Amino acid sequence: AAFFVRRTGPDLPIMSGMIKGAILGFDREAAELYGPALLDAKNFLGIQAVTCLGPGEERNAAVFPEARIYHGLEELFSGETDLDFALITSAPGQRARCARRALENRLHALCRPPFCFSTTEFDEICQAAQRNRRIVFSAQPWEHSHTWRTLSEIIDRQLPGQTRRAEIQLLSPGRERERGVTAGLGWQAFSVLLGLVRLPPLTMTARLGLDTAWSPDTAEDEASFQLHFSGATGIIHLSAAAHAARFSVRLAGEKGLVELRGNQLFLDIAGNTPETVTLEDDLAEGFERREWLLSELLSFRKELEVPDRPRAGLKNSRYCAKLLRNAGYSASVNSSAVPL
Repeated sequence: AAFFVRRTGPDLPIMSGMIKGAILGFDREAAELYGPALLDAKNFLGIQAVTCLGPGEERNAAVFPEARIYHGLEELFSGETDLDFALITSAPGQRARCARRALENRLHALCRPPFCFSTTEFDEICQAAQRNRRIVFSAQPWEHSHTWRTLSEIIDRQLPGQTRRAEIQLLSPGRERERGVTAGLGWQAFSVLLGLVRLPPLTMTARLGLDTAWSPDTAEDEASFQLHFSGATGIIHLSAAAHAARFSVRLAGEKGLVELRGNQLFLDIAGNTPETVTLEDDLAEGFERREWLLSELLSFRKELEVPDRPRAGLKNSRYCAKLLRNAGYSASVNSSAVPL
């Protein structure tokens, strides 16, 4: 309880009325994760249309019986003229284009990460947002978890001192195998690491898969990354071939050590008796839970309340996109260090 913290940012009142939106791409995973949260949010956020961009998506859209169904972006944009936003949950490779087209049609873009795989794509999306005076919001619902808020509070209070080494391990029993573990879990892991170290990364090395020679046509089960910061090192290991889902974090600084395994948090801080704290949740069980998604939808809504205030919705997104891009490059040159 000592480490329970509020989400950062101003505590703004909820807007009166409802904002109306469309979903761009709605596969089974998106329907399972986002569908219930969107129904919970129906008093302030309404889904008017669903654009089906893959097989089986029309069946998934049945959760919104009053929504109009489209089968292409242009069909949607010509058929709907009274929307406020688009929720981008299409296949990862389609999300950058969907976000850009939504912004070009003067819709705010609420994006499920990863929504771009390079800084070029990221900058094109942001430029489209600026031209059309709309916002881009990266949905990172895990930031509403007790685990994340606790870790953030520990860093805010500098309990272990300045972080010198941060290690993250994120293991999955296989859901990410089809597209590769880096594409499936890399954004989340990079975002967590950046949120803990709170410094810009300078270089990275990446090993994608267990074979010496890496091919971009291969969906890797294992991936390891080393990021160098000014005065700190970050290590990430991802696996889509684990026996069970696991999430762990280890932070070391000059004042102590913080270790998280599942929902068990161990604190060994100078001048204090080592202690173990049981948290309310375990990120190994998923980064996109219904209640966290609902909170993130409300955060997106708040972003729209004051048109000209500084935006928090992109968080570390540009760095996440840059790291995803350079991971493949580093792996292609024998895991050489790549400057960022």
